[in-house]
Amino acid sequence: MRNTDRPTVSEDDFKNLSGAGTSSASRFRDGELAEAALDYLARNINTDVFPWVASGMEPTDEQRHAACVAIAALVADQKTKTYMRGGSSKAQENIVRETLVSECGMSSVEGHDFRLSADGPACGQVFERETKVAGTKADIVLGLFDGRIMCLECKVSNSEVNSFKRLNHEAVDKVFKWRAAFGEQCVSGAVLQGCFKTANLVSAQDAGAFLFWSSDLSPLVEFVNSTRL
Repeated sequence: MRNTDRPTVSEDDFKNLSGAGTSSASRFRDGELAEAALDYLARNINTDVFPWVASGMEPTDEQRHAACVAIAALVADQKTKTYMRGGSSKAQENIVRETLVSECGMSSVEGHDFRLSADGPACGQVFERETKVAGTKADIVLGLFDGRIMCLECKVSNSEVNSFKRLNHEAVDKVFKWRAAFGEQCVSGAVLQGCFKTANLVSAQDAGAFLFWSSDLSPLVEFVNSTRL
């Protein structure tokens, strides 16, 4: 539904702006939620795509077909961008793990969820997959050579505006949670790719996040190797 707006909005924005608090079709069986969503759409509908709405007339077959094609194109564009971001993040994860093994001599081991630092990866180990650490997912989890745990998020951003959500909202929130769970025994941060606003990078570092770039992982390698006793 949110793709019928002008401009189109994200799923989270649709939930907030409509007052419905959801975008799930099954939830709109609730009359009040459905009314809130429909009222929002009526006020913001893209009249270039749905020109007949303002006049209150029925659309012609040509208008209905043109609207279907336009909305399908918008949905395809959004899904493609989402897929590309997800694919890039997975590629980042693989590159980071391969680098830790080849450049730091770490052992790749099967990952598992854990809540106590003693149950995390041993010194010189990196988990093969994303893992829940103290109840919060981490893309990369490794055991530093000094006994501490390191948790990293892999984030791709295609704009400065999007970078706040990817880094400051998603990654930094996790840094706070891991710090609360493990204190100084956990080093946390993110491996970044794409476009990030400088102020957001500084804010994340001030919050205690270690930042690395997938285009040059030598600082990460240097840091990990520096933890050898």
